[in-house]
Formats: sequence, C-alpha cells, structure tokens
Amino acid sequence: DPNMRHYFQNHKVQSHLYKTGQIDRAGRLIDLEKNKSKLHIIEQEFKVAEKLALNRKKEEEEMRHRVQGKRHTALDRARRYERLLKMKEDRKIRQDIVRAARGFALPQASLSTTASEYRGKSAW
Repeated sequence: DPNMRHYFQNHKVQSHLYKTGQIDRAGRLIDLEKNKSKLHIIEQEFKVAEKLALNRKKEEEEMRHRVQGKRHTALDRARRYERLLKMKEDRKIRQDIVRAARGFALPQASLSTTASEYRGKSAW
C-alpha cells in the first residue's frame, strides 16, 4: 500500500519503531521470533540489575539507620555528660555556699561563746 509506505517512511514513526525495537538502524524489520532468546537474556539482565539496585538501596537504608542510631547514642551520651557536669558544678556551688555559711556562722558562735565565757568569768 503506497499510503502505508509513506506513513512508515516518516522520521517520527521510524524513530518510534526503532526505540521500541521493531526495526534496526537501517530501517529493516526485526523478526521478534528469531530474537526471542536475546530478548529473554536482556530481560533476565534487567531483573538481575533491579535486584541489585533493590539490595543496594536496602543496604544504604540500613547503613543510614545505623549511622542515625550512633548519632542518637552519641547525642544522648553528650547530654548525660553535660547533665552530670552541671550536677557536679551545682553540688560544688552548694558546698561552697554551705562552707561559707558555716564559716560566717562559726566566728559568730565563737564570739558569742567567748562573750558568755567572759561574762561567766566575771560573774565569779
């Protein structure tokens, strides 16, 4: 049919047929029955490639999860360490305050004791 011949000579139609694997670069028809084994091999290779890509994606996801777990653990450890340092610092401040309070209380107690002792001696 001359009309169909003109249709199949169209550049867009030929590029589409070439992309779908129905014609070769020269424009000749490809017999799909003869090339079934080649197509089967190519399909198997695609399946293997897809499995490898899926496995690689799973491994990357597991690695990302492990790294996030390590980061989380490190952050928790750092927070606990900071909390411990703050508690130690607060404890030291409290001890300094108690020491200072005792230090101020002791001279007053000793002054009052010496004054009462003095009063006691003079009364005798």
